[in-house]
This record gives sequence, structure tokens and C-alpha cells, in this order.
Amino acid sequence: MTLVMGAYFFFIAFILAHLEIQIEGPHGWAEKLPTWRWDSPGVRRWFGKPVTGYHLCLVTCILLFLHVPQFYGGSWEREADLLAMFFLLTVTWDFLWFACNRHFGVARFRKGQVWWFPAWALGVPQPYLIGIMLSLCAALGPALWTGAWADRAQRWGLIFGELLAMTIIVTAFTLRPRRRYSALPRGARGAVKVKPK
Repeated sequence: MTLVMGAYFFFIAFILAHLEIQIEGPHGWAEKLPTWRWDSPGVRRWFGKPVTGYHLCLVTCILLFLHVPQFYGGSWEREADLLAMFFLLTVTWDFLWFACNRHFGVARFRKGQVWWFPAWALGVPQPYLIGIMLSLCAALGPALWTGAWADRAQRWGLIFGELLAMTIIVTAFTLRPRRRYSALPRGARGAVKVKPK
């Protein structure tokens, strides 16, 4: 794991957040999308929210793409790095959805405002803390046989700090007052109706 890799994964998280904002708009967790939902008291107890076909397919697709390098000389250490980065990616991407979504924003990112995150701790949804801990565990996993605990912990901490700093910078930009549609070209403002041929 390197700083370049951290910046690359941040860029992926940033693009994924904006892609989901374009798809979901103000309705998080695929609330208004035509996708299947697996929802029951058991699912809510384990996941805290329904499992959707949209999210299952998207996360699976990302995991498959992240593992392409394993076909070109894979190793357990690389697998651990990929999984560590994947868990950090999901936390970063999800928070950026809130920070960059003009329909939601950071002001509404709190307990009671986000129905799909019922459990919070330390001011963030519990799945964020779980994702960070899974990332750290994955990053430290190879140290079980290499003994390089300090090196792997330091590299993970550097990447975590980089992603956190970049997230704070983007969030600071989103908190500035914005003029509506100021960044859009003149012809792209508002809804466009397309007439069938």
C-alpha cells in the first residue's frame, strides 16, 4: 500500500459517490430504485437495513475489478492489501455520498436522519467503524507469518490518514455556500424533456 494507491482509491470512492448520487438522488439505499429487496426482521437484525440487488451487484462488481491484479501474479499479501483498501474504499465512498449529495449533505449526516443506519457510535454509523476495523485486520493479516507488524500498521495508518485528509478537504468544499447550477453549462440546466421520434 502506497500513497499513490491511496489517492487512486480515493478517486474511485469519489467517482462512485457521484455515480450513486446521479442514480439515487435524494433517496439513499436504493429506496426508489426498481431493484429487489431482501428485508425481514432477521436481515434488519444482522445488517440494519434491507439487502438490495443494486448494492449487492455493485459491491460484487467492485470486488471483482479489484481482484484483477491477482491474475497477474497474486499473493496473500496483495490479497490482504486489496481487502484492506476495499473496506476503506466502501467507508470513504459512502461518506462522500452524504458530503457531496446536495439533497442530503453533511448537516443531515447524524443518527435519526439516515434510516438505513440505525446504529451509531462515536458520531458515525457503526458499519463505518466495522469497515475500518476489517480494513486494519486485513492489512495486518500477513504479519501473522511475516512478523512485520509495525511496517504493515504504519503503511495502513498512512493510507487511512491520507483518505481521511482527502475526505475532509472534499467535505470542506461541499460546506461552502453554492450558487445553484453555477457549474453547469447554460444549455444543461434543469430537466430536459426528450421527444420521441
